[in-house]
Amino acid sequence: MIKLVSVKKSYKTGAEHTEVLKDVSIDIDKGKYVSITGPSGSGKSTLLHLIGGLEPIDEGEVWVDGQPVHKMKDNALAKLRLEKIGYVFQQFQLLSTATALENVMMPLLTMFSSAQIKKDAEEALTRVGLAHRLHHLPSRLSGGEQQRVAIARALVTKPEIILADEPTGNLDSETGMAIIDLIEKVHEEDGVTVVLITHDPDLAKRAVETIHVLDGKVEQSLQKAATV
Repeated sequence: MIKLVSVKKSYKTGAEHTEVLKDVSIDIDKGKYVSITGPSGSGKSTLLHLIGGLEPIDEGEVWVDGQPVHKMKDNALAKLRLEKIGYVFQQFQLLSTATALENVMMPLLTMFSSAQIKKDAEEALTRVGLAHRLHHLPSRLSGGEQQRVAIARALVTKPEIILADEPTGNLDSETGMAIIDLIEKVHEEDGVTVVLITHDPDLAKRAVETIHVLDGKVEQSLQKAATV
C-alpha cells in the first residue's frame, strides 16, 4: 500500500542546508497498523508528509496504492489525497467559524449532492460519538471532541489510509487513550491502513509494526500486537 525507495529530503534556509531524511526505504502493507517514533526533529512528520504527497521529495520514489506520488502533478495529488487518504493532525485543523457538521462536510463538497454530503457527515460524526454535537462550533467543544471531529472528517471520504500526526499531543492521557482506541476501532472495522506518529512508547507498542526515525534514517521492525 505504501512504499518509499531511497528517499532523500532536505530543507534550505538561507545558506543553511539540513538533511532531514537520508536514503529512506520502507514498506507498509495494506491494512497494517504502523507507528512512527523518534525524537523531535528526527524527520517523523516529514516522512508522513511525503507519504501523503504534502511535500515533494529530493530523490527517490514514493508509492501509494501503486501510484507514483513522486511523479504526480498537483491535481492528481489532490485527487489521490481526497479518495485514498484521511489526515488527523495534532492541532485539529478545524475551521473556527464552521460547526462540527460543516467541518466534516468540507472534504465532500466537490463530490456529492448537498443532501448526500450532509448525510455522510452526520453518519461520520455519529460514528465517533458526536451525534449530539453536530451544530457546535469548535470553541464550544473540548479538545477530545475537536479531535473526534477531525477523525470524522478524515473518515467521511471512506479512505483506505489514515495518516495521524501526534493525534494525542494536545490531549490529556485519558482523552488521548480514548482517541487511540477510536482509531484502532476504525482500523479493525474498516481494514484501513493506519500510520500513526507518536512520542509515547506505550501508544507505539499498540501498533503491529514500528518505524523508528533517528538522524534522518529509519529502522522498520515487526512486533506482536499488544493486547488492549
